[in-house]
Amino acid sequence: MGDPSQSLPNCAAAAIRRSETEFEEVEVQDEPPAGLVKAQRLAIQVAEQIAKETVPGQTEKEVVVRIDNLIKTLGGVGVWTPTVVGFGIGTLSCFPTDVPSDRPLWNIDLGHLDVHPVTDDGWLGDCTRMIQAGDNRPQATAHATIRSIHAHVLESAYSGMRACDLFSIFAEALADTKYLLLDRLQNIGHSLAQNSSYDAGYIDAYNETIMEGAWAVEPFIGNHLYGVKLEDVLWFGKTKVTIIR
Repeated sequence: MGDPSQSLPNCAAAAIRRSETEFEEVEVQDEPPAGLVKAQRLAIQVAEQIAKETVPGQTEKEVVVRIDNLIKTLGGVGVWTPTVVGFGIGTLSCFPTDVPSDRPLWNIDLGHLDVHPVTDDGWLGDCTRMIQAGDNRPQATAHATIRSIHAHVLESAYSGMRACDLFSIFAEALADTKYLLLDRLQNIGHSLAQNSSYDAGYIDAYNETIMEGAWAVEPFIGNHLYGVKLEDVLWFGKTKVTIIR
């Protein structure tokens, strides 16, 4: 995921650009802040509902509209960085600058939905879910592989670890597969905060920042035909890590 500082939609842009003085700095505690949990649960609800409801024949453009509308229906004020939907060859990229197209989901296909709601108090959600249409075995294998790697990375996180250490856990798991890391910036996630993101950098091979607070974890792997990606948010507390569900 790239930097969302450009061309943010109306109310979300207003939320992102509010003065830092409007928000109290969040002291890192063991339990995640209620506002973060609310925003992330909204992201998960929207991503999973739309993934379940999307059927072959619907286009990337149509699904983006449905996602953005559902965010507002469920209480969000908008998105903090553009919604990303990719079907078929569109799954080879997942970046905020990707423009949704008229490409439809086919009856044997893969798709990803990257959802970024912002709430009225400035908390950011970030969730990616996959769609698999049909029963193509290689696609099913890729889908199963990302589910396994993603779960392993989330469950391996611990308090006091560096971002590069979490990336190493991912890289070791990926090495046992036939897939490549597809993220164009070669990372598997980034920091999140109230009214902000990316402040502590990316989860990549070089970031030695100690992970504290919220981090979005989003491994994105694949081959020359398609990509698969999942995303959830971890809260790194003083003594424990929470997967926000």
